[in-house]
Amino acid sequence: MIRALIVDDEPPARGQVREFLIAEPDVLVVGESADGEDALRQILALQPDLLFMDIRMPRLSGLEVLSSSAQARLPYTIFTTAYAHYAVEAFAVEALDYLVKPLERNRFHEAVGRARRYLSRDASLMRRIEPEMLRAFLANLETAGGSARGERLAIKVGRRVRFLDLPLIEYVSADGDYVAIHLRGDEVLRGRESIVELQARLPSARFLRIHRSLIVNLQCIKELRSNKRGGYTLVMASGHRLGVSATYAPAVEALLG
Repeated sequence: MIRALIVDDEPPARGQVREFLIAEPDVLVVGESADGEDALRQILALQPDLLFMDIRMPRLSGLEVLSSSAQARLPYTIFTTAYAHYAVEAFAVEALDYLVKPLERNRFHEAVGRARRYLSRDASLMRRIEPEMLRAFLANLETAGGSARGERLAIKVGRRVRFLDLPLIEYVSADGDYVAIHLRGDEVLRGRESIVELQARLPSARFLRIHRSLIVNLQCIKELRSNKRGGYTLVMASGHRLGVSATYAPAVEALLG
């Protein structure tokens, strides 16, 4: 039997995956989880062979589960998500397949068949998890109080996918349908997504939108200066000066308490 774990923060979505798996006689659902951090604990406890996992979830996203703990050699993963634009990042972290919601039964069956073929090639692929590495990763999560969420960002740059440590990102500026990611040390990467899409993937506790075309890393702000027009200018650690637009000024004022 192929042991499967379903990971999704929405109960109806978990229910649909569970319903589709009833038609797969050699697949046994051994558990369910509602967020990425709990999923890692379930993986350690239940030793599944296959994950059906959403991408955008509380605590750790599905991408962060695979990219942050890749050294633990997690089970084969089929992503089930409402967001088609994460496909590149999903395959960069070695997802087996990528299904876009609403799930289609025949396409779901094809994905399970693909997993079945991978797992049947060599029995040694079953139970791929290395418990000691996964326990160490979970211990780091608990020590950090869950702050590992968003510690890395997958971004497509040209034909490559770069994984960036968030503390290295000083600010992000819009560049049409792309973003320019300004790193400490003056390196600039041009990513293939909009600033709105990128903002949704950045932790709001660390990054702040200050303009329709600017997002800043709060830890990189050196000074906040008011100007004669009643607005603000941020001086970043690198010396770059960034203007705060009137629309986003209240957010900066709230940050100041």
